[in-house]
Amino acid sequence: MAASAIDIEVVSDHGRFLELKPEWDMLLARSGEGASVFLSHYWLDCWWRHYAGDAELHLLVLRRGGRTLAIAPLMRRRFSLYGLPVRCLCFPENGNTLHNDLLVEEAERGECLAELFSYLDRNRREWDLVHLYRMPGDSQNLAAALKLLVNGGLKHHLRSVYASPYLEISGGWQAFHAGRSQRVRKTLRNVRNSLERTARLEVVRVASWEDFLEHREAICRVASRSWTHAQGDSLATPVNRAFFEDLAREAAREGGLRVWLLFLDGRPAAFEFHLRGFGKEHALRASFDEEFAGLSPGAFLEMELLREIYDEPHGVVRFDFGGSVDTYKKRWSDQARELVLLQLFNSEPYSRVCSFYATSLIPVLRQVRDLLRRKG
Repeated sequence: MAASAIDIEVVSDHGRFLELKPEWDMLLARSGEGASVFLSHYWLDCWWRHYAGDAELHLLVLRRGGRTLAIAPLMRRRFSLYGLPVRCLCFPENGNTLHNDLLVEEAERGECLAELFSYLDRNRREWDLVHLYRMPGDSQNLAAALKLLVNGGLKHHLRSVYASPYLEISGGWQAFHAGRSQRVRKTLRNVRNSLERTARLEVVRVASWEDFLEHREAICRVASRSWTHAQGDSLATPVNRAFFEDLAREAAREGGLRVWLLFLDGRPAAFEFHLRGFGKEHALRASFDEEFAGLSPGAFLEMELLREIYDEPHGVVRFDFGGSVDTYKKRWSDQARELVLLQLFNSEPYSRVCSFYATSLIPVLRQVRDLLRRKG
């Protein structure tokens, strides 16, 4: 017997989004290796309440016979595409989001993605650009989508954004530490010795909402005295503080909150704010007090938390450093996961102009600019 048709509900109301939590959580549990805290209902709810601004929620919920098969977590917003104003559908995300994806039941992936692209094509007069930023390059949804787009009515453009480092956790801390270079081991030993000679060290681990409330002022003190605060993006800024406090409460309720703090002679010197879920741990924020920069408190704290993660029974299988491959991360890992940008354009005249401008003209203009710079 032929399968029944897939229905699509467009959710633009936050109250309706909140009602989706039970079916959202069940779908996330059925989504296989792609499951992530960044696809969780609580993450999107926290993000939306603090960072949505003038964007409009535009969730696409795909069901068959009342069973939820897929959710495209999107929002509608105005966007500047290299100076061109466009009506954009994109993931609700910013620099706090380490990666994004579609939420799709494994067994229904091909049919759901085909229906999603068909919906976008049918409603092409409502958008100029679909901008899917920071999708994992190894996402099964991405691979299936690219196969469908080759023969579909939507033009697509794919490019790499950056590589994000990670660790596969196995073998215990001693084996991992022994695998670091002699130079790295010496550096870490010197950091530990220097700190132990200078101050009394205490590492505090926070996993509950009550513990977070007890230590949140210490976390904000470190953040307000970090180099990121001068740039206006520390965890201590009003909007970020409100977001991370809400996130800590919800993550603790879900069992996914992990915060580490380092105290030197009772004074907070460094912290890391992590989320854990689906066998993965994600490092969202790390800061240290600039007063202690010469002692490398951040490096010491990362060493201690990695030691605990490696030796924790039944813990995580992957540690996600977040962001790009910074120099300090190379001491820990030479593995990196590519993140990509997938852009979709439709057959409407303005979207076609945008496609040509962004994917053909802009690259040529950049080549000319670089040539002139080399000659100049």
